[in-house]
Amino acid sequence: MADPTTVPVVLGTAGHIDHGKSSLVEALTGTHPDRWEEEQKRGITMDLGYAQVSFEDGLEIGFVDVPGHERLVRKMVAGATGMGAAVLVVACDDGVMPQTLEHFEVLQMLGVRHGLVALTKADLADEDMRLFVHADVEELLSGSAWESAQVLEVSAHSGEGMEELRAAIRDLALNARSEVSSRYAFRLPVQRSFAMSGAGTVATGVCASGTIEEGGNLVVLPGEGKSRVRRVQVHGRAAGVSSPGLRTALNLPDLDPKDCRRGSVLAAPSTLTSGSLLRATIASLKDAPQLEHGMEILLLAGTASVNGRIWLPPKTNEGELLVVDLQLEEEVALVPGEALILRRPSPARNLASGRFLVFGKHRLRKRDQRVRECLEKCAHTLDDPPALATSFLELQGGALSESELGLLLGWTLDAIAQELQLAASRGDVRSLPGNRWASTGSIGALGAEVSAAVTAWLKKNPHRLRIPIAELRKGLGKKKARALDELTDVDLEAIGLKKLHGTDWQLMDAASPADVLEKAEFLHKTLVQAGLSTPDNIALAETTGWSQEEVAQILECLSDMDSLVRVSGGNLYSRQVVEELRDLVVSQLQNGSLDIPSLRDHFQSSRKYLMPLLEHFDSKGITQRRGPNRILRNPEASL
Repeated sequence: MADPTTVPVVLGTAGHIDHGKSSLVEALTGTHPDRWEEEQKRGITMDLGYAQVSFEDGLEIGFVDVPGHERLVRKMVAGATGMGAAVLVVACDDGVMPQTLEHFEVLQMLGVRHGLVALTKADLADEDMRLFVHADVEELLSGSAWESAQVLEVSAHSGEGMEELRAAIRDLALNARSEVSSRYAFRLPVQRSFAMSGAGTVATGVCASGTIEEGGNLVVLPGEGKSRVRRVQVHGRAAGVSSPGLRTALNLPDLDPKDCRRGSVLAAPSTLTSGSLLRATIASLKDAPQLEHGMEILLLAGTASVNGRIWLPPKTNEGELLVVDLQLEEEVALVPGEALILRRPSPARNLASGRFLVFGKHRLRKRDQRVRECLEKCAHTLDDPPALATSFLELQGGALSESELGLLLGWTLDAIAQELQLAASRGDVRSLPGNRWASTGSIGALGAEVSAAVTAWLKKNPHRLRIPIAELRKGLGKKKARALDELTDVDLEAIGLKKLHGTDWQLMDAASPADVLEKAEFLHKTLVQAGLSTPDNIALAETTGWSQEEVAQILECLSDMDSLVRVSGGNLYSRQVVEELRDLVVSQLQNGSLDIPSLRDHFQSSRKYLMPLLEHFDSKGITQRRGPNRILRNPEASL
């Protein structure tokens, strides 16, 4: 026999209890998949069994045998996770039974599109019974992805049809090679784990995506466990590396078996998240009990099975694709698009199939309409990578780094960069400083909200032409406030905003009411006449006859109009007066040294008012103090 070549796909059995799944696997592989004495004694598969079928040319195909009992469906789903193809087993002397229907339903919900049907125990059925079962199976497959699947009569006991089945399985496996995209980082849903003497913990499962090599590092989710990979086995042999579709065993010396039990996921660091509140898109199954708001459900996802409750959107229509919240009792680790199965715990029944979208922090409320719309967009772009990346950026509402987006999607950084470039070429996303990205839709929506927030604030503060950035952040909320930093000057200009020096933003077409402008003009003339001897608010209130609060508001208006200069200590001066002083200071320094007495006399002021302004010029870089004198630095510096 040639050196073994493992096909990167795992085949599984499915079907009703006692229809001969395990016997069929044993006849094909020479290995009885039932690992425990109780299973073999009772003739019932109670957990997942593993084996591989070998061919003369060295080709090897991994098999997973799943339980057929109705109470063990969750284990059946755990085994079906990672299957690239399946053999649906139906006994010729029994026909299609309840678990046949349920298992086939599960295969379809998990997206197993490749398969064949083995009609077992052919030696125990007469011709009429065989014809009846063929018709039964044909009806079952009709309208599904399996509609053209081969249907073969076999007998593990007599050997009838076994060679034909082996050949069909070989062709099936070659045609169903792993279709997992290379976008995804390494991920392996754990089917079982155990401690091996002298080696430590071993975790097994089917590699769902990416590759892992000996010496690599992995994390386990949910949880905080991590370990290096001491050894890698594929189909029971040392391999050094594993890739998608291969039944894999990993020696993880830094973990305890209880840290990576069935239901957990091994992943490359910083590529996967976990949570207990899921946003998902689901579709109810035909003839299944109706879903109800707050209904208790059992979620089957990957190799995990977790109890929880489903929370429906406010309005639902029969047969409609729903975006729902699933609140679970325990955390699970998933990637967007991963298949979900919702079951009624008791009496047990499949309710709906679905796909995971993203983890949430709180249940969706009526006011979260924008989030629902973004989630619906995510649901419709799950199979369009650039569009999915765009949808996730819109869902976040701000900019994300490539690593942050990769963590949400489960993609490698190379894949993230590639898909974002494609999305950018479509005009859907934009690169921002700091290797961050945002969707053009999010930027436009944020701009509109910012404009509305500025307008609303100015309406409440009619004496103002600018909004302090702190006030704007307060009005937008934390998440959107963080996104403000992502807006460029071009974005702001598009919505009529201008970012000013300091901490204020201005609405470019803003104008205060006529009465406010009239008072501002009067107060400005008062300050110009005061020169450097600027009065305080109390004095201004006495001069104008206004309240101190109104004086403060009109001063803010003048400040927004750039008519005032504020110096240290909070004193406000007319810009006209300060510019006149600056010009005199610059002229004196250009022609010699500063003459303080002449400046004081020119403005008919005292040293008390003059010195703070000279220090202000120092702070702005116009002048520089050198001993008792000053020198000129930059006469063009702003005030």
